[in-house]
Amino acid sequence: MRLCAVSEAEGLIVGKSLYHANGKLLLGAGYRITSSMQARLKERGISHVYVMEDGTDDVIPEDVISDEIRMQSRTVLADKVSELKRQNVFRNVSRNRAIELLNDGYMKHVNITVDLKVIVEEILKDISAMGNKFLNSVSIKADDTYYLDHAINVTVLSTLIGKKYRFTKPELSSLALGSFLHDIGKVVIEQMQGEHTRNPADDLYREHPTFGYLLVRNNSDITPIVSQVINQHHEYQDGSGFPIGLSGENTPPVKPSGHDTKGRIYRLAEICCVANTFDNLSFVPHDGTITAPGDAIRQIILDSGTIYNRDIVQTLLQVVPIYPVGSTIKVIDMVDPHLIGYRGVVAKLNEKEINKPIIILTHNKFMKKIKPMIIDTSNFTNVDLHIVL
Repeated sequence: MRLCAVSEAEGLIVGKSLYHANGKLLLGAGYRITSSMQARLKERGISHVYVMEDGTDDVIPEDVISDEIRMQSRTVLADKVSELKRQNVFRNVSRNRAIELLNDGYMKHVNITVDLKVIVEEILKDISAMGNKFLNSVSIKADDTYYLDHAINVTVLSTLIGKKYRFTKPELSSLALGSFLHDIGKVVIEQMQGEHTRNPADDLYREHPTFGYLLVRNNSDITPIVSQVINQHHEYQDGSGFPIGLSGENTPPVKPSGHDTKGRIYRLAEICCVANTFDNLSFVPHDGTITAPGDAIRQIILDSGTIYNRDIVQTLLQVVPIYPVGSTIKVIDMVDPHLIGYRGVVAKLNEKEINKPIIILTHNKFMKKIKPMIIDTSNFTNVDLHIVL
């Protein structure tokens, strides 16, 4: 199967099922996409779907976690968010009043973490069981499940980065739970504004780490480590981040050996920051355009050292492929010049060189179908592919 723009998907057969936020099937694998279904997908803000195509039958864009765990994670987080919303404590209150209420212990009777800790541990077990060391596929994002899937995606990516640093199980658990809850403060903002906000230019948006921190810190099951991941996931290396203005040292996020860390970003929060940024950039429609993983990575690299921890960004490159499995590619440069302009799909990633994948070419440069050609690009020194969105 391959990843296809919804705008071009009419008449094609779905390769990977899509689900509503409540877990009900939206579009099942094997169904042909009609014009009405295409319109529904666009209305939900879904830009791409996986479809079946001749020659790509063996292309399986596997998730790092199972569909079952992803759906369970969605359901548990959605239930907890709904429970928080039902309290209706922050409806139309000011920022200062919201902070005052949280400091006074409002909402502490709502246990945010018990069910979430359980599901996060299931995510960690699933990552270990699946055995993946890097992301394989693109996560399909929709408006009504964006918050839920973003939380899961950041958790998975943070965990993969943490495993690269050989974190202990308690460290991975704290990193994963903090990443899963990193945007929980937006629930408060949604009540205050009457709508969900993802606009970084909004002054109130910059308060969501503080609101999230205050929401969870009174929970007995939350450790200070987890609460600081939530509180500091938008702090930047040069001190220009929010809500505190801490700075970083661009060093590996391992335990410090005795030196003073006062005024410095907590190391696990630096990982969440990078993972959060990547998922917020990759395959999310902005003004009608889509950012491919490679472009998202390049943007993060440009800001490494000033915004993002430089060492963590280098580790990100080891766990996020520029060409995810299932993505449509065009050959820009390869050892055989006759193949320039040919198109195909990424079939498999090479573990040692994730940005030199095995590809299947299915069309020539004139967009005529050809007999599928399987090429392992890791055999070549110079390879330049372009993702076709």
